[in-house]
Amino acid sequence: MSFSSSLSSFQPPGSAKHGEKHPLSAVSPRSQLGCGGATNDHRLKKNGCRCNCDKGGSAGCGGHGLGSILTKEMFEEMLPYRNDARCPAAGFYTYEAFEAAAKSFPAFATTGDDATRKREVAAFFGQTSHETNGARGWNAPGGPYAWGYCFNKQIKPKSDYRDLTNQQFPCVSGRKYYGRGPIQLTWNYNYGQFGAFIGQEKQLLENPDLLVTDATLCFQSALWFWMTPQWVKPSCHDVIVGAWTPSARDKAAGRAPGYGVITNIINGRECGLGRHAAGEDRIGFYKWYCDMFGVDYGDNLDCYNQNNFKK
Repeated sequence: MSFSSSLSSFQPPGSAKHGEKHPLSAVSPRSQLGCGGATNDHRLKKNGCRCNCDKGGSAGCGGHGLGSILTKEMFEEMLPYRNDARCPAAGFYTYEAFEAAAKSFPAFATTGDDATRKREVAAFFGQTSHETNGARGWNAPGGPYAWGYCFNKQIKPKSDYRDLTNQQFPCVSGRKYYGRGPIQLTWNYNYGQFGAFIGQEKQLLENPDLLVTDATLCFQSALWFWMTPQWVKPSCHDVIVGAWTPSARDKAAGRAPGYGVITNIINGRECGLGRHAAGEDRIGFYKWYCDMFGVDYGDNLDCYNQNNFKK
């Protein structure tokens, strides 16, 4: 696809989220998973997980599904330029694919009161829109927060993101595990962990581009990372719904509950550096979406004075 000159300064979505090497964590708690589509059947049966999702239009289990918080109309309003011809991923991301993916994670946007549920959707799309933002570097119509989900893979990655020391999810010769999907999943161990979750570990390690062949699978990868604790990191979900309590180590590192810790989970390399453009962009998207939902932002929006989780 050729691009107009106005997009010649497009920056690749920041994907250092998974750029921190760390030991692998256990599988995410069942209470946050379940109810997957066909891709998840093998894993769910293996773990004895049972959940009675409704088969209607609302994603998630329980009495208040995702669809009551995020309608298709709101999705279109939040991401108005994602199908613009100048976006490399034009035509890829759909509301229906997101709704289908969310059924694998029934706790997403169904935990807590309405304000908490809306804040989780705003935080998820705030982070993922930053990762896939097409408005950087030019005077984009609609403003800097209207071009989320412009990409589904990293442009000009700085690394192949191959951790050759990882034997549990080893790199396949010639394959590159750079950022793909809304949260820009990177590193072979993350492709391997997500692949194991959906019963396609071997396939994703051998062909990481599978992640961008199906929008539902693509959304699942982002939601999987959002819902899954990693190493010493809590899940983004637990932080935004108020289920995470900082340890003494966290407190000493300046990590307090709020959107800033989510940035630290996703890209700790941005933390502890003082105020900077990438952090402002993440916060700007979050506030933009919170305003759409009519909810407050909460406290501790940045990680400028936090140590990352490696410290």
